[in-house]
Amino acid sequence: YALLHLDKLFGKRLLQARHFIMSRKSWLKMVPTENCDILMTFPDTIDDHTLLWLLNQIRIGIPQVSIQIRQHKHTQAHAFFITTTFENLLRGAEQMGMHKAVKPQFGGGMRRFSCEEDNIYENIESELCFFTSQERQSIIKYWLDNLRAKQGEVLHNIHFLEGQPIIPELVARGVIHQMFPLHEQRILNQLMTSWVQAVCERQPLDDICDYFGVKIGMYFAWLGFYTNSMLYPAVIGFLLWILAEADQTSQDICCVVFALFNVVWATLFLERWKRREAELAYRWGTLDTPAESLEEPRPQFRGVKRCSPITGCEEFYYPPWKRALFRWLVSLPICLLCLCFVFLAMLLCLELQEVVMEIQELPGITRFIPKILLAITVTICDEVYKKIAYWLNDMENYRLQSAYENNLIIKMVFFEFINSYLSLFYIGFYLKDMERLKEMLATLLIFRQFLQNIKEVLQPYLYEQNKLGVFTPKVLWELLQAIVLKYGRLALGKAQASMTAYSFLGPRGIPVSHTANGNPEPKRRGDLKAGFRLSEEEWDMNDSALKQRKVSFTEKVDYQDVTTEMQTGDDSFLEDSPTLVEEGMDPSSIFDSCDEDSDCELCPSSGDQGECHCNVGEGKEDKKSWIDPPEESKTVTLTQAEIESCMQTYEDTLQDYQEMFIQFGYVVLFSSAFPLAAMCALINNIIEIRSDALKLCTGLQRPFGQRVENIGQWQTAMEAMGLIAIIVNCYLIGQCGQLQRLFPWLSPEMTIISIVLLEHFAILLKYVIHVAIPDIPGWVAEEMAKLEYRRREAFKV
Repeated sequence: YALLHLDKLFGKRLLQARHFIMSRKSWLKMVPTENCDILMTFPDTIDDHTLLWLLNQIRIGIPQVSIQIRQHKHTQAHAFFITTTFENLLRGAEQMGMHKAVKPQFGGGMRRFSCEEDNIYENIESELCFFTSQERQSIIKYWLDNLRAKQGEVLHNIHFLEGQPIIPELVARGVIHQMFPLHEQRILNQLMTSWVQAVCERQPLDDICDYFGVKIGMYFAWLGFYTNSMLYPAVIGFLLWILAEADQTSQDICCVVFALFNVVWATLFLERWKRREAELAYRWGTLDTPAESLEEPRPQFRGVKRCSPITGCEEFYYPPWKRALFRWLVSLPICLLCLCFVFLAMLLCLELQEVVMEIQELPGITRFIPKILLAITVTICDEVYKKIAYWLNDMENYRLQSAYENNLIIKMVFFEFINSYLSLFYIGFYLKDMERLKEMLATLLIFRQFLQNIKEVLQPYLYEQNKLGVFTPKVLWELLQAIVLKYGRLALGKAQASMTAYSFLGPRGIPVSHTANGNPEPKRRGDLKAGFRLSEEEWDMNDSALKQRKVSFTEKVDYQDVTTEMQTGDDSFLEDSPTLVEEGMDPSSIFDSCDEDSDCELCPSSGDQGECHCNVGEGKEDKKSWIDPPEESKTVTLTQAEIESCMQTYEDTLQDYQEMFIQFGYVVLFSSAFPLAAMCALINNIIEIRSDALKLCTGLQRPFGQRVENIGQWQTAMEAMGLIAIIVNCYLIGQCGQLQRLFPWLSPEMTIISIVLLEHFAILLKYVIHVAIPDIPGWVAEEMAKLEYRRREAFKV
């Protein structure tokens, strides 16, 4: 009896949760938002005075923009919809020094835009084609960021300094919830076709740059170049891995050869990327971007007020000794504690592996369980250390955004280096076990990459659904609870059925339920319910209960404000129905069942005249069958702006570069132990490009475009990794016995000298390659010289 009630209760809940989640597309109908380039949203607690004050500041300070105030239907949040005209965009492009392509008859190339010479620029005749949507948004953001406060400007408890940017300060204080550009659906559909779905084709880098900006375009260009370059060590490593299976000597030779090959490959890859980077920067107009001599302070920067020695205006000042004191007394001890935690976690996993290996009865695959646990621990620690690094960087209170980002990269690299490679260094340098090093490297590389890809794809989607109220923790909990109880009931029912069947058998397996004359009892009806047969008592109870219920067979039920359709022949929908479907009956005809005290009358059979309708909602208790589709609210039509405001914000390329940096270290640092690491990295990167593209196009808010000349500090970090790889691989070759087995006549002193000479030779070779390959291609240098000549001639005129 309890099992049947569990089935009715939790089967209904599971079905409702499933249909509630799957019906999100019909519930949320997106309407594209027009006449809006930038959306500015506010928290629920915003008051009218703040909205009117900010609206007045923008309209007075930036008269060239138009603003509409609207309230979102679902989230009830207020938002500013900001846009401007083409003529104002032209003036804004000149103010911010935007570079635009020049017509071939006027010399070609990229030149700083000027309204006086607007006829020389390509596509100037077309208002739709001259500015990309990303350029439009960048111009408007430039105006908003330069909206400055007057002397004595106050909003509630916020006291602005004279000349301080208003919008960044309000974003940092939480007065403005978020400010982001809207997606352009037409271009997104093109990118989905030419980029996300085109797995084996070249990336449309120019389209990516035009839509997302140079910084994101440069990241995907680097990732594609890195993936293409990974093909060489992947193929060579695979061939050497096959050859190394012959004997120990072949394995040692392949190990030494592949280690030297990877060192040369890493150097060539980094030097060739510099040339490719210069070509892209020239094509996108950022190669000769002058550095800002007067960079604006970060909105989060705090300090004491003083008069600026440069501008003469009031500004915040933070003494450098406070930052240094925090570094030594807080940042350094926390870093050491993280190091100790990683070391302890590593020792526990290695000890657990020793215990598992000593138990002979366990299957061989169990030896990978401690390694998988270590990989999961490392992945979790990545997220924890990321938050610690951000917190430490915020507390160090850097004035400029460039200094903030550089110090954040240093902290992230330090944390990730320790977290990702400590166990490998311990096995390779202390235990000197190449076989265990190979297994640990393979587990960390493959498992971590798998978890990262899953997280990157699911996290933005779940965040959006949670914000919209479709996939809340409550729905998840109910779905999990229903699944656990449902399948727990199924397992318990099968166990009871097995025990009942066994009790009916005699000692020889003959049924004992015979009549007195030896004839077996006639077979009774059985109900295959959720994969097992009901017992006799359960069948009688179920049968009598069904006789007391009225089943209303309807083909159409009209709900007020709600229209739901029942798919004909949906067996999965009816598999757990408490209503018996007689043989020959159409399951789709069963739509509603009512109790006796309901006003519904028993409907005639299909052969009777007329169509039977059941007025849902009438009756004493207003009961409906659990088989009905779950009740949903009236179909909500949401705007594109409201849906995108519920999406997750794209943080930066920092996390993406960091993930690839760790992978680069796995490939080059311990290449002599696991030649197939490059092959695993290649397969992952092919998926990584499309998963990152899918994440940007469908799951995240559109970021503002940023103009950069290169990939920044990550180039330096990878060059340092290449240098460390030389030292590590040479040490592994010497300490793990490859050199002694290849040259048994070498004494221990000669072995050490040979390793040092090999290391110095590899470093010298790296330096020669670095000097021999120029960072900027010759044709790019010539084009840059031509542009510089034209500028000088223009100044003469």
